[in-house]
Amino acid sequence: MYKLNSQLLPPNFPREFDAHIYFDEDSTEYAADLRSNAIAHFSGKNVFIGELIPVLVGPHPKPMFEINFPAELFSEVVLWLLEEHDDLSVLVHKLSGDDLKDHTDMAMWMGKQLLLDISRFK
Repeated sequence: MYKLNSQLLPPNFPREFDAHIYFDEDSTEYAADLRSNAIAHFSGKNVFIGELIPVLVGPHPKPMFEINFPAELFSEVVLWLLEEHDDLSVLVHKLSGDDLKDHTDMAMWMGKQLLLDISRFK
């Protein structure tokens, strides 16, 4: 059974947006490379790149990793993901405190849109 690493966001991290980058068995290597490239690219900035999560969590229909960032870096992170995501699906959403709204009405997709299990938010 997979156990999520207890890697935490730094104290007082300005987590205002999430990007979920989805992968599958065939794209795990590319996702790992993308994650490494993101760590290097955003080094020294208020961008947190989470670990590869190889199992389904929450409403997410595929394994994924997250990039968390403040509003002030929205354009930089999203433009980088537009250029780099290749065939991976990416969900970007605000963190307003309303998970249902954040993952639906306030969400944007790059690549193929995936069907989330929003029943988890009800």
